[in-house]
Amino acid sequence: MSDRSDSPDSDGDSASNGRSDQPPARKRQRDHDRIRRLELEIAQLKTQLLRPGASASFDGSTIAGTNSPATQKDETSPHDADPNAPRPEVQECIDATNASDEKVELRFFRGKGFRTRYFGPHNASMAFVELTGLCPFMRETADEWLRPVIIHDRKDRKRRQEERELMFDQPDPELEALLPTKAEADALVSIYLDQFEQIHRIVHIPTFKKEYDAYWTPGANKNYAAFTAMLLAMMAVTSTVHTHESLKFVGMMSSARHCAEKWIKAADDWVNNQSQKHRRLIHYQVACLLYLAKRVNTYKKKRFWTGSGALIQNGIAVGLHREPSHMANKITIYNQEMRRRIWTTIQEFDMQASFDHGLPTLLSQLHYDTSPPRNLDDEDFGEHTTELPPSKPAKEYTFSSFQNLARSSLPLRLELSRLLTGPTSDIDYDQVIRYTNDLTQEIDALPSWDTNVDPSKSSKNPLIAYTLLHVQLRQYIIPLHQPYLKLRKQNSKYQYSEIIYYNAARDIVLLHDKLYDQGLRALNFLREDALTTAINLCSVTMLQPKGSTNMIMINSHHTLKLIEKCLNMKEDRLLRCGNNEPWGYSIMCAALGLLEAHLGTKPSEVAKSSSAERFVNLHYRLLANQEPPTSSSQLAEHHHCHYPNTANTLQSVTPFAFTPSMPTAPLDPSSAPWLMNNGDATQPFNLDPSLELLGINLNELWGESWELG
Repeated sequence: MSDRSDSPDSDGDSASNGRSDQPPARKRQRDHDRIRRLELEIAQLKTQLLRPGASASFDGSTIAGTNSPATQKDETSPHDADPNAPRPEVQECIDATNASDEKVELRFFRGKGFRTRYFGPHNASMAFVELTGLCPFMRETADEWLRPVIIHDRKDRKRRQEERELMFDQPDPELEALLPTKAEADALVSIYLDQFEQIHRIVHIPTFKKEYDAYWTPGANKNYAAFTAMLLAMMAVTSTVHTHESLKFVGMMSSARHCAEKWIKAADDWVNNQSQKHRRLIHYQVACLLYLAKRVNTYKKKRFWTGSGALIQNGIAVGLHREPSHMANKITIYNQEMRRRIWTTIQEFDMQASFDHGLPTLLSQLHYDTSPPRNLDDEDFGEHTTELPPSKPAKEYTFSSFQNLARSSLPLRLELSRLLTGPTSDIDYDQVIRYTNDLTQEIDALPSWDTNVDPSKSSKNPLIAYTLLHVQLRQYIIPLHQPYLKLRKQNSKYQYSEIIYYNAARDIVLLHDKLYDQGLRALNFLREDALTTAINLCSVTMLQPKGSTNMIMINSHHTLKLIEKCLNMKEDRLLRCGNNEPWGYSIMCAALGLLEAHLGTKPSEVAKSSSAERFVNLHYRLLANQEPPTSSSQLAEHHHCHYPNTANTLQSVTPFAFTPSMPTAPLDPSSAPWLMNNGDATQPFNLDPSLELLGINLNELWGESWELG
């Protein structure tokens, strides 16, 4: 009887047998409940067809589609295509209710393409899912009582979508007014694609080039604002890296740095004005390029850590940390791989910012399962790809090799980040040795590509990725062993820390130096290794007793050459960007003089004089290339920055010629009208009148205000 009572015909049978003792209202309620249960079962069956792996949706249409990687139009929802389909909110509720246990954390992964939102397993919506029958009840109510409103809403939603598409395709005259000529843009974009895209994958190069060519084609109408913002951000990355025929300075900042800052501000304002709800792939590309540009140009340096953290949070909010193939029916193959690349890019941004600032990364507490980007060149797949090719062997270099290989060491780097930013009592010397061995094993496992590539003949140069893969592992050796350097005198076992510390700093300098021999500056502008390794080499050598015959002291003359290399790299960067943070360079000059005095290669007074002379000499070079005084209104009208038409000028080490030591001839006031009349320009240390024009306070840089302990 119990089985019959659950069947739809049970009441009819009872009535025919004379069982009419139930009130009519109760029978209607029971009928209504059974109908609701049947509708829920039907909804569950429909949901099964929508799960990953299903070939068609419940309305019979094949689940497919492609998105342009740059424009990425908003995808039409099934509700718009089929008026009888459930509303997206209702369908998401049904999907969440029926998600399988193994994908419980993906029940609130909503949206398509890059327009997704991720909600964790314990979000407030869980309460809705636990309330059985809520979603079908809401759908019934809407169908029965709210249909006129729904019909109006459908029409209004379609109109809003069309308006969004129209707005997205519109150009932005204010952004376009900041663009240089196409020849100048070509030079800057070429450097970005050849250098920075070999480590941080942000754009799909063939697709970008196609969009880029269309952007400059007259009458093509492809100059929409989002692409203009991406161009400005991309050019800001390479404005100072590029070698200029003539580079001028305004105060302490180069004209190239001024252009980069102007482009950064404009693109930043554009991004901040965009809707968070309707973002596409290009919005995340612009955000990554802006962060890269800020690091290269040392723009708002104190915000690097919070900026990378914001990128991580935005990535989590859209579910970039979850493997996109779980939503294969909603994310195309192309977008799946681009999501992996963007997520890996912001991961590396945050890891480096965490290391530089000595602060924890959000990644150390985050569960993520996104697969590493495959070791593929961009030509191996495109926006219409239906199946991603298998990853190439690690020994075969591609533009994605860095991202593919960096993932293998990420768990170790995350563990070290957690330890180094936590209480110092959490790590003992045995752990230090073990972690050092782990780092060494990761370094030894890296492939040895042919790095002797002529950059003028091939843009695919493994040396950039090779250097960063090694440097980002070796950098952790230095803070691991730092606390044990001063304990060497009490316990001889810590001599190992001295040697491994010295070798790590030395190797980092030599790796960067090889890049500079080929005219590749991307890493030096992205990182502060020139400053930190110079101080590291100086500090470990200063701890050695005078007259010692240990390895570090025997190599002391080589150490001086290494520090000289660091200073040359720093000077090259300053002469391209400007010295808006002179404290770093002043410390490097002083450290070299201090070490020379300690080693006895120069008397103490001569070492001091040489340090001051070197610091002053660099700023004389800035003064010698000053722009004529310009009013603020004229500067505001100066939109364009001038570059040579070719990007094939990478071999020059500096943007203009200069001698390594201070000139003995007096400065000619007629050629330097910015110099004030008071003060003798022939005296190298009577510099207050001229250097104050650059905004330098020598007392703050070299005086008693430094209390470094």
